[in-house]
Amino acid sequence: MAHFVNSTKQIVGVSVTPNVGVEVALLDKKSPTVVKYGRRHIEYNFATREIQDYASFKAIIIDLFKELDISLKSNVYLTLPNVHLDFENLPLIIGDDAIGNAILSKAEDSYIFKRVEPISAWADLVTNSQTDKRLIVYTSFQETAISQIKEIFQELGANLIGIESSYSATIRGLYFTNTVDIEQDNNLNWNLLLVNSNSYALFSLQGTRLIDYTEVPLAIKSFSTEEAYQAIATSVSQILPNFPAKKLVIVSQADDICAEVLKTQITFDEEVIVHDSNKYSKIPPIDISSSVIENEAAAMTYAIVGALATEHLEEKVLDLNLLAKTAGAGDAYFTFEAFEKTILVTQELVRKVLIGFSGVLAVIFGLIFGIFYFIDMQVGKMADENQSKIDSTQQQIDAIMGQGGVIDIETLVTRIIDMNKNAISFYDSIATDIPPSVWLQYYYNKNGDKVALEGVSANIADIYNYYKSLKVISPQSSIKLNRLQILTEVNGQEFDIAAPDLGAKYYDFEIANIKSPRSKLTNKDAAKEGEQAAADALNQVTPVPEGAPAAKLEPVDINN
Repeated sequence: MAHFVNSTKQIVGVSVTPNVGVEVALLDKKSPTVVKYGRRHIEYNFATREIQDYASFKAIIIDLFKELDISLKSNVYLTLPNVHLDFENLPLIIGDDAIGNAILSKAEDSYIFKRVEPISAWADLVTNSQTDKRLIVYTSFQETAISQIKEIFQELGANLIGIESSYSATIRGLYFTNTVDIEQDNNLNWNLLLVNSNSYALFSLQGTRLIDYTEVPLAIKSFSTEEAYQAIATSVSQILPNFPAKKLVIVSQADDICAEVLKTQITFDEEVIVHDSNKYSKIPPIDISSSVIENEAAAMTYAIVGALATEHLEEKVLDLNLLAKTAGAGDAYFTFEAFEKTILVTQELVRKVLIGFSGVLAVIFGLIFGIFYFIDMQVGKMADENQSKIDSTQQQIDAIMGQGGVIDIETLVTRIIDMNKNAISFYDSIATDIPPSVWLQYYYNKNGDKVALEGVSANIADIYNYYKSLKVISPQSSIKLNRLQILTEVNGQEFDIAAPDLGAKYYDFEIANIKSPRSKLTNKDAAKEGEQAAADALNQVTPVPEGAPAAKLEPVDINN
């Protein structure tokens, strides 16, 4: 097998052949040896030239992959029975799009494509700069059938990297297995006679280059065995003189025709090589490992070998991959490996990637625009607020300037004194006549008449007397004794009011006519402050003298 080249890509070959069925095979990465092989029968519709039941095809694929212990998420190369293969002479200067249109126009002459659209792949055979002509070969399939097959493998999670005609795959398989030795002479002319269940095809090649091809419909099953051999031999013998060659390879894929017997009935003076992929099969066309059942692998087709050989050849041999080269795509494709997958890059894939990339960019730019729009809105809001303040200040300045730009300081001072008269009265009162056993902790005054005062005392009577004195000084006030409670804990230790060593009970109280800001403290924080006050009282050596200033008082906010 002189043509084998190591490859890191592991490709699972799948081939559909009438009479043989669905084949699944796996080639060793390092040697031209099939390590896994299996096949199942499938019905094929010769009238429409497609698989009879695609649901059955899907079930067979799942069954064979499971049986052979092959992951469904593998790279898969598929070959299908030929639908349409032909040649076309075209001007050398025309582009890929024009070639695609020419192929489409000619393919539609086939009865198969009268009702369905074709999908095609093509390859150059000969280019002549002197005549400005190019000869191409192309293959076409029903677009609906290809779409269904692609959908099946997509649902299974497989990476379908190729779909090809069994004819071109068979030629590549013969080259890969060195069945026809053209290694030393690439100009060797040879012919291939491929016998199918309902036709035979005759190919003329020079080395690996296809020169000519003809296919003759032949309902083999309508003949008796003898008549079938005679009909094929007579027809082929009339055509062979038009295909001069040094070798003839006969491959039979029909159970009614044995290639070895057919060889004896065809007139050909040069070397004849035969191989059967049917009930007459003796040996596989390629080496197999010991794990493969030899009797089953004996009927292996060259088409499945051609699928397996895709990544193991130094040069492409009659490459007609529909997924790589659809009509008009020319050679604009390549493959690369990522995450153990072979990624096939085509114009269609590039188009989809560009569309996706454009969508991502649109989302990114949309987000950026949204962020900047939000920032602009916030900045605008701040600017409006600042402008409002500036306008208010300007109005005040204008009002002052309207009075000649002079401020009456005495009037302003009088106004402030009047506004804070009650506040000053309360502030004076709390510092006057404070009982010796009363310790003030907190004082709050708002707008002169909203008062909150808190403290600790060792005597309830002193708390009441202090409250009454405040009411006498400011009789118009609505202050009340809102809270009066015994402190039961000091510095985290339980406070026993009956304990003789402590000498007294301590009370926490609040005198207020509003809810003070201090009440926003958590109960835990307020309790800690009360405990600390009681602890400070216990640690005092001498009582607070009468008339001493209140401790820890908050200053009066004259602006409120």
